[in-house]
Amino acid sequence: MPVSISNINAMNTPIKNLIFDLGNVLYDIDFKKMNDGFTSIGINDIETHFTLNQSHRLFLDLEMGFVNEQTFFDGFRSLSNLPLTNDQITIAWNSLLVGFRKSSIQWLKENNKTYPTFLYSNTNQIHCDHFIPEFEREVADYPFESLFQTPYYSHKMGMRKPDPISFTYILEKEGLVAGETLFVDDNEPNIIAAASVGLKVLHLKPGMMLENEIQAYL
Repeated sequence: MPVSISNINAMNTPIKNLIFDLGNVLYDIDFKKMNDGFTSIGINDIETHFTLNQSHRLFLDLEMGFVNEQTFFDGFRSLSNLPLTNDQITIAWNSLLVGFRKSSIQWLKENNKTYPTFLYSNTNQIHCDHFIPEFEREVADYPFESLFQTPYYSHKMGMRKPDPISFTYILEKEGLVAGETLFVDDNEPNIIAAASVGLKVLHLKPGMMLENEIQAYL
C-alpha cells in the first residue's frame, strides 16, 4: 500500500529528533552551474551522466564509497574520452556547490541542543573536502560537523537515499523512534522513502527556507 505522508505527519506524536539533508536545505547547490562547469572543460552532456535522481554507475559508486577519488578521476577520463587533469574534474564537479544558507545554519545552531540533530547527505569525499573547510572559512568559527550529534554521509555508509534501508540504519544506530523524528529534504523520492519507514517528513521545495517552514512541525 502506498505510504501516506499526510497521515504520517498527522500522527500526534511530538518531534524529538531532527535529521537534515544538506543540499538545498542547509547548503545551496545548482545543477546548472555544474553543467556550465563541465561544459567549460569540454563535457557538453554531463546531465546524461549525473542529475539529482539519475546517475551513471561511476557517480553512484563515488557517492557510496565503492571507488576512491583517483578511481573516479580515471573513470571520468575514460567516460569523457578527454585528457582532463584531476584538478579540472574537481573544479567542474565542485561547481555544483554554491554555499551555506547562513540563516538556516543559525536556526540549527540555536535549536540543536533542544532537538538531537543529525545530518544525512548523499555526497562524496571530493565535495566534503570542499564544503567542510568552507564552513569554518566563511560561516563560523566552529567545525561544521559539531552542529550534529552524528553526520551521516552516503560515501561513508555504503548506501544512499532514497534506499529505505539507509534510513532504518540511522534510526537503529542512533536508537531513534521514527515517529518522533522529522526528516527534512528537498528531493521528493527521498521524502517518500523516509516516510515509508515511518519518519515524519518536511519536503523543502524551491523557494522555501528551513527556518520559515520547520516550526509548524515542532
